[in-house]
Amino acid sequence: MRKVRFTNGEFYHVYNRGVDKRVVFPRDDDFERFLESMEAFNSTEPIGSIFVYSFSEKKTKRFPKLVNIICYCLNPNHYHLIIEQLRDNGVSEFMKRLGGGFTNYFNSKNKRSGALFQGRFKAIHINSN
Repeated sequence: MRKVRFTNGEFYHVYNRGVDKRVVFPRDDDFERFLESMEAFNSTEPIGSIFVYSFSEKKTKRFPKLVNIICYCLNPNHYHLIIEQLRDNGVSEFMKRLGGGFTNYFNSKNKRSGALFQGRFKAIHINSN
């Protein structure tokens, strides 16, 4: 069970790195895909794959967001996000979609299988201004 309880209106530092410290963003287009994933998967409405989503009517609609992304830092083998939860279970749902979606993309692109990130994402509650 996770030590941090996610609460609406609260801020969290979430991060993870590649399994075995592997590079998860080897090329610029991988960084770009992760950024696209951060936007596309941040919706209360499931979108399926980004490829299918790009042709759907859902792309033109604005659904409520799960989290506010305050800032981010993407490094070749890991990432950091500062996010605010907007909906119940928003952080967990967003991170599940983001991690799963990017892993599917990366594995398909690189003809590999298995986990890309090192276990569950880590989260720290930010309790100061």
